[in-house]
Amino acid sequence: MKSTVSILNNELDLGLMINSYSEVGFRLNNDFTILGPVILFPRSALSWNVGSINDITEESLSLFTVLEPKIDLLVLGTGDKIEDTSFHKKIFPFLKKHKINLEILPTDQACSTFNFLNSEGRYIAAALIPPTKFTPTDHEVFDTKQRYQNIYEVQD
Repeated sequence: MKSTVSILNNELDLGLMINSYSEVGFRLNNDFTILGPVILFPRSALSWNVGSINDITEESLSLFTVLEPKIDLLVLGTGDKIEDTSFHKKIFPFLKKHKINLEILPTDQACSTFNFLNSEGRYIAAALIPPTKFTPTDHEVFDTKQRYQNIYEVQD
């Protein structure tokens, strides 16, 4: 398997923040949209090849074990709020073995947590699955329409 990495934000003084999310992906503060699950670091983003929490395994989390320096915390966004926590049992021992602290939250809360800790300058990562249930606010609908209007507006 080949892996590719795209550096989305080369600004050294700016970190990546999540501006919004939906059931299809995430919009970052540098105007990039990432479709599907994503792994975020303070200054880079990677597409994450998982479809749901059932796909989160030692292999899908192995990237975090080879980072140097080690991250302070991994924020795992599960998509929607989950009731069945059985998937925790298969990843906790692996992450504990590698001394990786973990916070598991629904994606909406995980996005806020990542943004807050990143703004504090902490070396963190987020592994986020888009939620399947999403109801946009009127403000988000307006912003999206405005963005599309600007994209498709004919320039003279």
